[in-house]
Amino acid sequence: MSIAQNILDIVREHVTPEQEQNVRTIKIKLGEFSGVVKESLEFCFSSLVNDTPLREATLEIEDIPIKALCLVCNKESRLEYGVFFCPLCGSNAVKLISGKELQIETIEISDR
Repeated sequence: MSIAQNILDIVREHVTPEQEQNVRTIKIKLGEFSGVVKESLEFCFSSLVNDTPLREATLEIEDIPIKALCLVCNKESRLEYGVFFCPLCGSNAVKLISGKELQIETIEISDR
């Protein structure tokens, strides 16, 4: 719930109170390893905007997979959640390069 509230707080920092009713889409990037459950975030967001000027806003979530760079074979690979070794050479010397994201990309406002 607090993450959904933080998203709304950020939106309110960037739009005027008069624009809130015109916010249509809030696009975020959500990493698979961020620790946030997508469905819970969507539910909490919709609960928080209900009966507010932001009630027409929807959350559009782009899922970001876990990717790592192997420090042995120097190849980039997608990893399974909880399995942190290179699928190409088997090394556990990997550097996470994506999957921890939780960021707002855009706030779309209608011009009506």
